[in-house]
Amino acid sequence: MEDEKDNNEEIKLLAEPQKIESGKKDFYVELVLFLILGALIGITVKTEANKRITIGYNDYKMKTGIQQYSINKLQADLLKKQSEAASNSQDSAQNSAEGASCTNNQ
Repeated sequence: MEDEKDNNEEIKLLAEPQKIESGKKDFYVELVLFLILGALIGITVKTEANKRITIGYNDYKMKTGIQQYSINKLQADLLKKQSEAASNSQDSAQNSAEGASCTNNQ
């Protein structure tokens, strides 16, 4: 009876280091799998980027043109149009108010 208990305890003690070693082994396997997964995702992203993004070999050497839009000019034009629209709406409101009055000049 005691021999069996001793054997069971001995088996349990021997099994614990194997669990630790298998835990380390699992960690390394997971690490390698993540590395492979990262490499595959990187290759996929690079391939898709090459399909969609086109950059010529000498594009960085090209001279950039003058900017086509001037924000300051656009803002000034917008303010001018707004002021004209506001003055037109005031004029039309005054004209309609003058025309709406009824007089009995008979």
